[in-house]
Amino acid sequence: MIAQANTATLKQSQNFDFVSFGIKREGLAHIFNVLRNQLYSDKIGAVIREYSANAVDAQVESGNQDRPIEVTLPNPLCSHFKVRDYGLGLSENQVCDIYANYGESTKRETNEQIGQLGLGSKSGFSYGDNFVIRSFQNGTVTSYNAFIDPSQIGQIAKLHSEPTNEEDGVEIEVPVNVCDVELFRQKAQSIYRFFKVDPNVKGNKDFKINSEVIYFQGSDFKFIKINCDTPVDNKATALMGNIAYPIDADKVNWGDERELKSLFKDRQASGMEKLIDFNIGDLEVSASREALQYTPHTQKNIVAKARQIKDECLAEVRSKLTNGTSMYEAKCVYRELFGPYETPLSFLGSIVKKDDLKFQGRHLISDFWRWDVFRSNAEPYASVKCYQTELSYRYNGTDKVKGLETSKIEANENYAYVIKDMKSTIINRIAPLCKFNENHLGRKFKKVFLIEPGPEYDKFVADYQFDVPIVKLSELPKVSLKDLGYTTTRHGKTASNSKHTATVFKLNYDIGYVSAKSDYFESAEVDFEAGGIWFEIDRFQPKEDFGKHNSTENLLKTITSACKLLGLDRHKVIAVKSKDCPKFAHSDKWLTVKQWVSSALQTYVTSHKLGQAIADADEYQRAEKADWGHCFKRIPYFYSDLRDQNGEMTVFGQHIKSMRPGEELEKTNAKLRKLSYWANCTLQTVKPTHGLCDELKQVKKKYPIYFYLEDQCRYKFNSVLKAIQDYVNMVDEAVAG
Repeated sequence: MIAQANTATLKQSQNFDFVSFGIKREGLAHIFNVLRNQLYSDKIGAVIREYSANAVDAQVESGNQDRPIEVTLPNPLCSHFKVRDYGLGLSENQVCDIYANYGESTKRETNEQIGQLGLGSKSGFSYGDNFVIRSFQNGTVTSYNAFIDPSQIGQIAKLHSEPTNEEDGVEIEVPVNVCDVELFRQKAQSIYRFFKVDPNVKGNKDFKINSEVIYFQGSDFKFIKINCDTPVDNKATALMGNIAYPIDADKVNWGDERELKSLFKDRQASGMEKLIDFNIGDLEVSASREALQYTPHTQKNIVAKARQIKDECLAEVRSKLTNGTSMYEAKCVYRELFGPYETPLSFLGSIVKKDDLKFQGRHLISDFWRWDVFRSNAEPYASVKCYQTELSYRYNGTDKVKGLETSKIEANENYAYVIKDMKSTIINRIAPLCKFNENHLGRKFKKVFLIEPGPEYDKFVADYQFDVPIVKLSELPKVSLKDLGYTTTRHGKTASNSKHTATVFKLNYDIGYVSAKSDYFESAEVDFEAGGIWFEIDRFQPKEDFGKHNSTENLLKTITSACKLLGLDRHKVIAVKSKDCPKFAHSDKWLTVKQWVSSALQTYVTSHKLGQAIADADEYQRAEKADWGHCFKRIPYFYSDLRDQNGEMTVFGQHIKSMRPGEELEKTNAKLRKLSYWANCTLQTVKPTHGLCDELKQVKKKYPIYFYLEDQCRYKFNSVLKAIQDYVNMVDEAVAG
């Protein structure tokens, strides 16, 4: 690799004596030790990388660049690491020059070869005290031993020469500790996967170059995922001369193109790598070849490469948008560009302006159709449910397909879209699309959107280019629940369908979380004429205000809390299916659970004479919130020691203390308020004893500085208490005077 020249110009005002830098003989051992032992942080990796890179260079020089080098990995029976090239071989003088002299290199005048520093040929000394060099040249093989002698400088000794029939080239042999055999394999796999020509590796049967999945590929870059169990750093990697260098984007001066930095940042999908090819000489590297040197030359070429990657990626995206035939395809492309974090091109979101993307003249701003489907002030264009598989413990731990209402329809090649044109056997037709590879549509889908058109559905399709590939529900074959694995319980017994025929149910409060909604209910018989308390369920889901509770389990907790506070046996509350609800709704002997809670709450407040206490507690809480609580709550701690016991601060403190709710009242009031909110009722109380909110305004006006002491009132109140009292006394005396 051609080294970047650094020129220096010296200007001096006068002639003066000087001495050039150098290394004395007695310092050579120390310097060589630094170069051997402190240059590489990864010594095993250095041995593999440096000798393999030298072997590749040798074959490039001889015109054999497409031929694999040969590598022998150590194993417990033969603990040696060998690298053999088929280059020109080395003469004795060349061996001595290259391996005995630090800084000696034959590769500084070309960018066809990797080396230039003259250090890598000695990397064997970073791992051990000796290595063997074999040179095959002109029918003769000559062996040399490079070793550390007592002087710690090192020597090369010629061992022997003999005739050979092997091709010209060089072989390096490094003795390996048996305990490092596995490390050599792991390091070799990591290093060799970046070689453009895979080495011919032998010696360890467990060695393999892991396959890769290409997410996206450009002219000289690719985004890949490695098929292996070993974690992969999610960083951009520069590949130059078969050697991988991590790119630290924070060390690059991006200038006015700072948005390009995201191309090389660690923000892409887990396990995905960005591999970027650079020509030899484009980047300057550290002496260890373990990292880049972020010189102006290196930074300039990284920025230029980032610009190229950006242009190619955007060209690909815009080409897809231009060549697309539907808004659905365009939204799929958008998802690839701006979609979830795991998408390969999601990093482009910080580079391109979303408003700049168009399909057929229409701005492309999302990968889904959302509020266009559900309108708040008009009939919805459609009702949509999203079906996907969930683990069901009820059905022997099998995957159960479940549908939930959704406010958006996402564009994704792995999703299916079905028009609801019939009312029954829905799950029998939808579930196979999520569970089976061999279904009516030919493959398994992650999600299935079931769309029930509204009155203006056709208008929505036209106005918003809703053109997903749709199939009718009636066109999907009906599959039996037995074939879907829904017919047995976790105990392997045939599931009973008695609940499907019953209309009235008692509640199972103690079951906890279940996967089947019906498990919260048990069939029951009630005396209709006796009357009672009830609520409506539809398909075993509470119908009214279900969104406030999110689950049946939480609703049962609310009912339990209400019954415990208001004195009702919770087991007297029943659930009624929608089809039987008119009968209960028109009876004056039956109350909905909300009607009962609303009435019982007021009775509770009246019977316990809580009207005044609740009104005072509510007023106290309103005043407390108006001042964020800290200064307000501290007033009762010092008003009694003020000089003017008739002053506004003193009176205000007395009122605060008298209206402050106790712990029990606070808990009770919280329960009452929570239940009244749920039941949509208002508790009838009385006027508060004192208007604390109005008094607070007057006190703030008279003693403004006190209310600026929020932090002190919270953390340092005792230390400033005397100063606060003095301030209030001063104001009272000034006003009185």
